[in-house]
Amino acid sequence: MITFYKQIHNSKIAGEKLSYRNTNNKIPYKLIFGFIFLLLISTTLCSSGALAASSSLTQRGLEKGLTVDLLNQDPDPVKPGDIFEIRLAVRNSGYEDMKDCILTIENEYPFKAVPGETLSQNLGTLGRNSEDDESKVVKFKLRIDTDVNEGKYPLSLRLSARGSKNKFSITKDVYIDIDSESNAEIEYISLEKLVPGKKTNLVFGIKNVGNSPLENAMFSWECSKDVILPVGSSNVKHINLIGIDETANVTFEVLTNVNTVPGLYKLDMVLTYDDIEELKTITEAGTLENQKRKEIKSKAGIYIGGTTDFDVSYMERNPFGAYTFSVSNIGNNKANSVKITIPLQENWTVQDGSKSVVLGNLQKGDYTIADFNIKPAAYGEEFPLKFEIHYTSSDGQRQVDEKVISLYAMEYTAPAETPGMETSSASSSASSFPYKYVLLVLVGITGIVAYKKFYKKRKMNE
Repeated sequence: MITFYKQIHNSKIAGEKLSYRNTNNKIPYKLIFGFIFLLLISTTLCSSGALAASSSLTQRGLEKGLTVDLLNQDPDPVKPGDIFEIRLAVRNSGYEDMKDCILTIENEYPFKAVPGETLSQNLGTLGRNSEDDESKVVKFKLRIDTDVNEGKYPLSLRLSARGSKNKFSITKDVYIDIDSESNAEIEYISLEKLVPGKKTNLVFGIKNVGNSPLENAMFSWECSKDVILPVGSSNVKHINLIGIDETANVTFEVLTNVNTVPGLYKLDMVLTYDDIEELKTITEAGTLENQKRKEIKSKAGIYIGGTTDFDVSYMERNPFGAYTFSVSNIGNNKANSVKITIPLQENWTVQDGSKSVVLGNLQKGDYTIADFNIKPAAYGEEFPLKFEIHYTSSDGQRQVDEKVISLYAMEYTAPAETPGMETSSASSSASSFPYKYVLLVLVGITGIVAYKKFYKKRKMNE
């Protein structure tokens, strides 16, 4: 454009005739508009060239400068909910120093920050390719979300730096391998012992200890020889979903025969569920569905027997003022080494005797009696009387069963002896006196007669 303007100026000086009409010896307006138009185009082209140059410079800086590569991850693969460490290599392969290099991790699902750990590190200056400090190794620690499925997930990295002329940044994704494992266990059983003939709720706690949800779970149990059986339902329960680290409880009402021999019995348990990560297939609809069932078998022991139950009732008060109580074994198990005790209490005091009575062994259905010489706090009232029954259960454990009865406290009066009783006794003694002497006389006479016969026979022999 400048050349064009000079040509016009030179033509005017030389007095050359132009191909346009110039009556007023002035530059026509068309030429002015053309000049302005060419000026605008030149400015636009220069600006675009500058931007292109700038963009080209940045691109050149990106292409000839920095790279970020994943060296390794530990552990590899990592499980959901775990913490892992990655090592990254940052390299300057260009021909100029890169200053203020900062590497940052973009925190996105399924990656989480670890408390106390940084997600950005300042690497300082990375020298040219010819220098020794051309690369640096950077470590980061992150945590995996607990509800993530198995697979490879991109971790976004951003590296910013400053070259000799401008600043720029690059982004890159590295892929982290995540292994999701499903697993479950029978965490607990609510009972260790069952009493024969007594309905009991048996609760099983099923815990998801894996790293993926359990779906469509089915739990069943079976006791050897059908000693324990469910009442009112089957021995199978279904569970739709068990989340990660969650526990699902399944309850059965069970009963065992009243005549079951006390002892330890085996319980077999089976848990099956969908393993949504182990095997998947693509359906016609294009979705992923699980085609794998996982089965876990386990066993446990339940003791049948153990404790029993007692009944204590008041019978009578004997002529000496002691109270007599009956003690019955009304449970379904034998009780050994039974001892009944009246502990220290407010309204009753044990007098002139022991506070405990040993009863021995009591089979189920047996009973015995125990006497206690006790005194109430007041007469003419009814007070609660507490007993403690100590015994050894069928599983060999020492047990204590407490019983409380209400007892009316009545003052004891010994029956008085009547005078007729003494007279009758004296007359009886007097009437029986002659018979004793007659018996003695008869014995003496018999002895004398026998002696005489013996003596006479001896004389004849001599």
